[in-house]
Amino acid sequence: MESKDSVEIVEITPIEVRKLNFLIGLPDIGLVGMISASHLVESLDMKVVGYLESDLFPPVIVLHGSKIYHPFRIYQKDNILLFLSEIPVPPLAVNAISRAITKWLKEKNPSLVIPLGGIPVPNRMAIEEPDVYTVATNDTANKLIDTFSLQRLEEGIMAGPYASILMDCTKLDIPCLALLAQSFPNYPDPGAAASVIKVINKILKMNIDIGALMKNAEEIRVKSRDLMQRTSDQLETMGKSQEYDLPAMYS
Repeated sequence: MESKDSVEIVEITPIEVRKLNFLIGLPDIGLVGMISASHLVESLDMKVVGYLESDLFPPVIVLHGSKIYHPFRIYQKDNILLFLSEIPVPPLAVNAISRAITKWLKEKNPSLVIPLGGIPVPNRMAIEEPDVYTVATNDTANKLIDTFSLQRLEEGIMAGPYASILMDCTKLDIPCLALLAQSFPNYPDPGAAASVIKVINKILKMNIDIGALMKNAEEIRVKSRDLMQRTSDQLETMGKSQEYDLPAMYS
């Protein structure tokens, strides 16, 4: 480790792939990123190839099938890598995580980086299929918006981990396209995650089935309830509540 305030990306096995697509799923609004990323990991049978390590992280492990996992993991399937966190990103670690990821990605020369998340809407109960909005960092990412007739997020404020990642990708000219689905602000939203996956299918020419995700929606909500509360508490400290006051973001 470089210092107590740094974040290191540890590759369990060397990651050497061409035309790399890097997806990011963090606990955020409606847990959209984490839910969609978890579904992708399961659907693609992705394998853990790395993790993030830092003294900024709390002493937490994750157990799946009695096996110990690091909470901040990197998965791989062919040319697709995915960063998944199953705990809220500590506010003090946000900038360090973003710098570590984007510096590492710059060296990997990715084709595209795709953060997966949600934007809160007050009338989510009335929305049958959430819309997905996009934020692009450069011309390469912007061309994808036009190619696939995606909706741009025209106005508003973003805060938290994805805001930091988007800014750092902009500085390093890394093609990054955030996918943000209309979501419940403080309630796990598998429906919003399904909307995000539909867009991923278009962009990456995949065929990820969302049937199981929707079928198990209620189970996902129940299992994610405590994480949603912890995430909401963390997001409030990072100023995410400011987004709720900007209806122009959702028009």
